[in-house]
Amino acid sequence: MEQLLREIEKEPKSLEQMALKLSEEAGETSQAVLSYLKASGSEYKQLGINDVKEECVDVILVSLAMFYKLAESEEELEGFISQKLNKWESKLIK
Repeated sequence: MEQLLREIEKEPKSLEQMALKLSEEAGETSQAVLSYLKASGSEYKQLGINDVKEECVDVILVSLAMFYKLAESEEELEGFISQKLNKWESKLIK
């Protein structure tokens, strides 16, 4: 995580640019899933499960970079993650 934080500090993109980059990475993840599942029109890319995983990591990294551009501390991230996990858990139990 320390290496990620060091790299984020060097990130020249604005928040708006990072949001657009996140959308781009999410689209690439969708394309990888469609290709992996051999959806009509997507088979030609011949992407596998590792390509899907790689795109997921890109989404995670850009999301973390955006968060840390806005956040006060790592504890803030931990608090939001805990809050969201509790929300997920409450919905799964129903």
